Amino acid sequence: MTSTVKPSDARRSADLKAIHAMRRELSLTEDCYRARVSQVAGGRTDSAADLTARERSTLIEQLKGLGAGKKLRGRPLRPALTPQQRKVRAMWLDLADKGVIGDRSEAALAAWLKSRIGVDALQWLQPADAGRAIEQLKRWTDRVEEVPQP
Repeated sequence: MTSTVKPSDARRSADLKAIHAMRRELSLTEDCYRARVSQVAGGRTDSAADLTARERSTLIEQLKGLGAGKKLRGRPLRPALTPQQRKVRAMWLDLADKGVIGDRSEAALAAWLKSRIGVDALQWLQPADAGRAIEQLKRWTDRVEEVPQP
């Protein structure tokens, strides 16, 4: 008895293989990967196996946008940041230059974003989240500038 594979099953399998290959290529941590899947699924799941065909396609496109699928040699590049994400980083570094923030590293920024916005890393910020982060950083900067200097 021979079994036939439905085209939808073959497509699902190919999508999942591509997603996991891109995850490895980007060296995504488990938390970052699951957060991205959950975001694509609207919080319904954090497993790529449970995504719909449209959600899998969206996830693949997002991973490609982060640089997956490009055969690069040498040192891995940082994912391209949106203007809003660059603004968040610039504001963070400005606060560090003013001496308000002791650790200007990407890890410190990621920890601040996780605690304030609920996003694991700068490159995961969506426009609405980036706007919230910018507003919080603006208020922080305003408070620092209001403090009278001795």
